[in-house]
Amino acid sequence: MYRAVEGAEDDRERGAADIHATQVGAQDVVVLLAASGSTPYVLGALHAARAAGALTIGIANNPGADLATGAEVGITLDTGPEVISGSTRLKAGTAQKIALNTLSSALMVRLNKVYGNLMVNVQPKNEKLVDRARRIIMKATGATPERAMDLLNESGMRVRTAIVMGKAGVNRDEAERRLSASGGRVRRALGE
Repeated sequence: MYRAVEGAEDDRERGAADIHATQVGAQDVVVLLAASGSTPYVLGALHAARAAGALTIGIANNPGADLATGAEVGITLDTGPEVISGSTRLKAGTAQKIALNTLSSALMVRLNKVYGNLMVNVQPKNEKLVDRARRIIMKATGATPERAMDLLNESGMRVRTAIVMGKAGVNRDEAERRLSASGGRVRRALGE
């Protein structure tokens, strides 16, 4: 991670070996990125992931690239030639980062980790995250800073539970019962 391993991207077998080493299976989704769409390491990983039964998503920047056509879900971000030829960290890298941000945001929504535009799956394990959780509770419930902190503490440091407690005026047990019945969806737990 801290030093370039020259030639690693040319090692198709290593890409496959890394997929095998992580025990990818039929319940997994593997997202693969290569600006050219033809990087041997990534293609080796793609074929190993498909063979393991994983859903594969290939993101490339060249139309018709092997990565995008070989994956079950192929995404082509046709950014055209780079301003500085040979430097994929410009347009191609930026486009891929935006695509990954979009994908991860959509996943957070689908996994019930948001309420409106608020991240409710915050794990308040340090001062910064406790403050973030308190501010999220304030925004979601309209509570004062002090009341939001009380809700967070009463909820066992669970943001979702604190929001349901604050908005529905219920205790922790009832808030958790509602969340359990709604599959963790704050909006449903509140009957919204």
